Amino acid sequence: MQRSIAWQTPSRMRWLKSMPDIAAFLTRHRTLFLLLTGAVLYVAFLGLREVWYPDEPDIAEVARSMFLSGDWVSPRRMGEIWVDYPPMVYWVGTISSHILGGMSAFSLRLPNALAAILTILLTAATARRWFGETAGFWAGFSLLTFMLFVYEGNSYRPDVTFTLSIAAGMFSYAGGASDGGKLWKRMLAFAFFGLAMLSKGPLGLLLPGLVLVVWLGLQRDWRRILELAPLSLIALLVYGSWFLSNAQAMGWDNMFGEFYAQNFDRFLTSENRGHGQPWYYYLRNFWLDFSPWSWLFPPTIWWLYRSEKWRDPKIQLALLWFVIFFAFLSLAATKRQLYLLPAFPSVALLLSTWLAEVSTTVDEAHSGTGARAIRLYSWAIVLVFLALGGFLLWAAPNLESLASGHELNSQEIEVMGNIAVPLALLGAVFIASAMAIGAAWKFGGKGAALLSFGGTHIAIYIVVLALVFPAFAPSKTYKPQSEWISARIGAEPRFGMVDAAGVGRRGGFSYYTGTAVDLLDGPDEAIDYLRKYPGTIVLVRSTQFEQDFQAAVAESQFLILREIRVGGHLYIAIALAG
Repeated sequence: MQRSIAWQTPSRMRWLKSMPDIAAFLTRHRTLFLLLTGAVLYVAFLGLREVWYPDEPDIAEVARSMFLSGDWVSPRRMGEIWVDYPPMVYWVGTISSHILGGMSAFSLRLPNALAAILTILLTAATARRWFGETAGFWAGFSLLTFMLFVYEGNSYRPDVTFTLSIAAGMFSYAGGASDGGKLWKRMLAFAFFGLAMLSKGPLGLLLPGLVLVVWLGLQRDWRRILELAPLSLIALLVYGSWFLSNAQAMGWDNMFGEFYAQNFDRFLTSENRGHGQPWYYYLRNFWLDFSPWSWLFPPTIWWLYRSEKWRDPKIQLALLWFVIFFAFLSLAATKRQLYLLPAFPSVALLLSTWLAEVSTTVDEAHSGTGARAIRLYSWAIVLVFLALGGFLLWAAPNLESLASGHELNSQEIEVMGNIAVPLALLGAVFIASAMAIGAAWKFGGKGAALLSFGGTHIAIYIVVLALVFPAFAPSKTYKPQSEWISARIGAEPRFGMVDAAGVGRRGGFSYYTGTAVDLLDGPDEAIDYLRKYPGTIVLVRSTQFEQDFQAAVAESQFLILREIRVGGHLYIAIALAG
C-alpha cells in the first residue's frame, strides 16, 4: 500500500492527467498538427544549403535546361537528352521555379517537401479510416518522423514523388475494392501508378501490381485479379504518352537502350551503375532509416500475429506492400537506402495499429508485452542519447585535437570552424531529449513515452537541418568554385574536364556555371580543345594530372591557373601557355 501511495505522487498525477489530454488533442487536430510540424521539418530549411551530391546537381542541371528551353518532353543535360530518370522530377522542379520566379535550391526541393507532407496526410487519413482515430494520428506522426523520410523530404530526388504516387494508388485501390466496389477509384489508382512510372519508371506499376495480385489472391477475388490487366492500360497510357514522344526525339534505339539500362540492367548487375550491395543491405539499414520507430516494428508484427489482427484485409495489404517491396529490392543487384522509400507508408500503417492499442490501454503497473517493449526501448534511447550528447559536448571544443594527425584540406578546416557550435547544441539537445524520454516514461506512462520518441527527434532534426547540414557547405557545394570558373571564361559557353571517374561531377559545375562541360581524354585532347576554344579552361583531376600532364607542363604547353577542390576531389585548372 505504501508503495502504491508513493508511486502516485502529485507530480505524477499531474502528468497522468495531462498526457491523455495532450494525446487526445493531437488526435483530434492531427491534420493541423501534421501540417504545421511538416511545414517546419520539410519546408523551413530547404534553402539553407546548395544542391548536394549525390544526384541533386545532376537533376538540377537537367531542370535548369528545361527551365530555360521550355522543352517539357525531352530532359536534356548539357544539350544531350538525359533520361536517367523519367521527367516528373524535372517537371516539378521547373514548375516550382517558374512559380517562384527563379531556380534555386529552395524552389527545386519545395515540390518534394510538399509531396512528403501530402504523403503523411494521406497516410494519416487512410489509417483513421481503416483503423480508427488514434491510429490515424500515429500513422501520420511516425511517417513524419522517420529519419530517412525527413532527409529525402528535404532533398531534390524523384523518390518522394514516387512514394506519393504509389501510396495514393494503393489507398485509392483499397477504397475502390471495398467501398461498394467503386470502379472509378480503382481506375484512379492506376492513373497514380502511371504518375509513379513517370517518376521512376516501370517499377511504379510492376511492384504495386504484384502487391495487388497477391492481396486479391489471398481473398480469392479472381475477377478483380483479371481486371488488373485492363486497368494497367491506364498507367501505361499515362507513362506511354511521354515515352513515345521522347523516343521520337532521341531515337527508338537510344530510348529502348536507356530503358533497359535504367531498369533491367540496374536490377541484374551493379557493374555499370555502381551501388552494389549485399542481399541484407535493407535489413541492415532498416533500423536507422526508420528511426525512431524501427525498434518497435518487431513487437508490432508479433502483436498483429498474436491478436490475429493480421487477418484484416487492410493489414494484409500493408504487410504485403512492405514485404514485397523489401524482398524485390533486396534481390536487385543495385541498392540504395532511398529505393525503399515507397514502403515507408506501409510501415507507418502497421505501426499505427499497435501504437494506438498500447498508447490508449490503461496500465498503471506498466505490465504487458507492449509496456515492456516501450520501457526497454525508452531506457535504451536514454542511454544512447546520453552517450551521444556527452560525446558531442566533449568533441565540439576539441575538434582540433581530434583532427591532429590527419591532413585536412582548406575546406575541411573551414567545416571544423563552422561545426563546433552546432555540434555542441546538438549534444545538448541529445541530453535534454534523454531526460525528456526518461521523464515521460516514469511520470507519464506508455503514451507519454511514445509521444516523446517523435517529439525529441523533431527537435534533433531541426538542429541538424538548420545548423549541422549548412556547416558542411564548404565541403559539399560547387558554387564558389563555379563562380571563379564563370569569371575566368567570361562569355565562353563551355569548358573541359579530364576525369575518367568524374562523369557524375559534371552536373554540379554545369548547373552553377550555366555552361556545358565537355569530357576530354588526356593532354592531346586538352591542347586541341583549348586551341578551339582559346577563352576557356580545362579542369584535370589531380591524379590524372600527375600521371599524364607533367611532361606537357614541363614543355610549357600549359599554364597552371589554380587548384579547385570540390569535396574530396581536387582538380588543376589549366589554360594554354602563351
